Amino acid sequence: MTMPIFNISDDVDLVPAMPAEGRNSGSFRRHIWQDQTENGTIVAIWKAEPGTYNYPGRDLEETFVVVEGEAMYSQADAVPVKIGPGSIVSIAKGVPSRLEILSPFRKLATVIPKP
Repeated sequence: MTMPIFNISDDVDLVPAMPAEGRNSGSFRRHIWQDQTENGTIVAIWKAEPGTYNYPGRDLEETFVVVEGEAMYSQADAVPVKIGPGSIVSIAKGVPSRLEILSPFRKLATVIPKP
């Protein structure tokens, strides 16, 4: 039996993800695990370069832990808060959010689709 062991700092199997505002690139992701049931939970790594990333309200819930870097984070119309390594952020279904990445950034996210 093989044990799947991952290191969050490994830059293997990364694929392009959402671009930063005003650019064609800026972030990458790697799926670590996905529940194989319909609308299954996803665990993924997200890596981003400095820039602004706007997310409209989505049909999912996400909780992530910042592993590297700093960002200003806000949900809906809330005042932005500085987050960094060790910060845990939870985003409810339908809530728009914004990340202004200040330094190379990496998070471990759990995403639960909520159609």
